[in-house]
Order: sequence, then structure tokens, then C-alpha cells
Amino acid sequence: MKYSIKMRSSQKVNEKDIHLSGAERIVDEKSLMFVLEKLASRALNHSRGEADFINLKINKIKEEDIIRVKALKTRTIKVDNKEEGYRVVAEFLNKIGINNIQKVLNLLLNAINMRGAIILNILSLERMEDDWEKGVRVTNMDYEKEGDIEIKNHYKEALCLATKTLNAKAIVGEICISDDPDYVTGYVATKNEYIRITKLKDKGSFLGGRIFLYDPRLDTLENTISYLENQLVVVYE
Repeated sequence: MKYSIKMRSSQKVNEKDIHLSGAERIVDEKSLMFVLEKLASRALNHSRGEADFINLKINKIKEEDIIRVKALKTRTIKVDNKEEGYRVVAEFLNKIGINNIQKVLNLLLNAINMRGAIILNILSLERMEDDWEKGVRVTNMDYEKEGDIEIKNHYKEALCLATKTLNAKAIVGEICISDDPDYVTGYVATKNEYIRITKLKDKGSFLGGRIFLYDPRLDTLENTISYLENQLVVVYE
């Protein structure tokens, strides 16, 4: 028997709920209580601040509903500062064929406190998600573990999310900066590759955002969002 576990925590600031942390796992029944405890601890001890609200959701899932997807190939580009990192992102966007690169960078650098991602139409550069404050959140996924029940691993979690996301027919690229103030590495990804960029912000910065580059010629927005939010995916190496 397998279970999907989702954790979300937030903090109330000026009567508004500010997203602090989110994580999820797909686990066997024998690991359920251990993982629940660890995710609760993670929500209570986050570098973004003290949580006022923590939600833990558990769903029983069917093994046959899970699809397995091979992890994207990875490489790392080392940069000395965030400005060099932005230039790497700009080169990535140029290769995809996006003309107004600065508009995309501005969206990324101003997507603060969103729980999910921006879906950006690569032809019109219009945002496609209904809720611009929350964005679209990729859920129902995990990285295949072989006896490893590690709870926090920035790299593995990001690679898992990017692999699931780029497996969507109409998502042709992704850009991400972690909102964790202690983690300055970000990434760009295509259907073939996950590229870590060692610095996309200054340490201590709460800046963070994620953009999915959507090609409307490849699939409908409805199908794309349904896959991102609902399809159970386990990523393997």
C-alpha cells in the first residue's frame, strides 16, 4: 500500500497568509509515520520563519496510477555572482527563441511568496494561470528511493519537480530560484537537461520564483495543468 503525503506551512502577516514551506512524498505504509513526523518538524523549523499554520494531507493511492519517469540529465554551471547567473538564464531563454528576455527575467525576480509557478505562453509572453498570487503547483510526485528516506534534499526535490514538469507535452522549459534564504543555487531545464546555476540570488534573500515555459501548439492549457497537479509520478535515475 502506498500513500501520498503533502505538507504546507504558512505565516500570517498583516492578515495575509504568506507561504513558508511545502513538501510531499509518496511512501509505503511502513514509512508513513516516520515521514509524517519529519515533514512536521521541517514545517516547524524553516529558515523563512515560524509557521502559524501547518497542513498535513494523507491520501491512499493505487500503485497502478503511478507513472515512472527517468530523471533529466544534469550538469552544473558555476558562476561567481547572481548577475552572471542571470546571463546564463538569458542565454537559455534565447536558445528557446524568446525575444523579450528582460520581461521574463522581471517576472521571475518579482514572483515572491507564490505557492506555485507562473505558466508563461512562449508565443505571447502572457501569463496563463488563473490565480496570479498562487500560480500552479506541481504535486503528486516523489523521487524513487532505494532504502533512502531522506526528508530534505534541495537538489533531489528540484530535479524531481523539473523532471515531472518537463514530461508535460507543452512545457518546453523551466526557470527556478529557490525561496529558501539559505540556498542560492537555481536552475533552468529543458526536456533534455537540468542545468544547475550555482548562484541566482544573494544569501539571506527571500527572493524565489518558478516559471514554466508553455507552448500552446503542443497541448491545451487544461490538459497541461491537470497533468501537473494530478498525475502521480515517481522519478527514477
